[in-house]
Amino acid sequence: MSIETCIAHAIHKDLDILEAVPDVQKVPVEELETYVEQYITAVQDILCTIVETKGESYLRSKDAAGLCAACLDAGISLPPRMLLRMCQTIVQLTTLDAQFILDTEDGTSLYYVRMAVS
Repeated sequence: MSIETCIAHAIHKDLDILEAVPDVQKVPVEELETYVEQYITAVQDILCTIVETKGESYLRSKDAAGLCAACLDAGISLPPRMLLRMCQTIVQLTTLDAQFILDTEDGTSLYYVRMAVS
């Protein structure tokens, strides 16, 4: 999987918007979707930049804590526990090689998956 895909999965799986941005509760309902979308896009862009510039050694050594520390050092403003979970997901997914094959008639996506097991 590409780094961008791994980060997108980590955000989808581990980001709790209410914990990350408690003030989101004060955003008017009609602005909420746009606000959350912009926030998630910004987080994804920042994480991609950090992981691409500083994360290669952490990914190779499967060091999620080191990757998390590098992200915090670079100024990402997420709660450390949440960011650590996201970094763990990113590290796990970088060892996974998945390729989309097809969508079945019942709507299920079929992937070919190769992974490294240690």
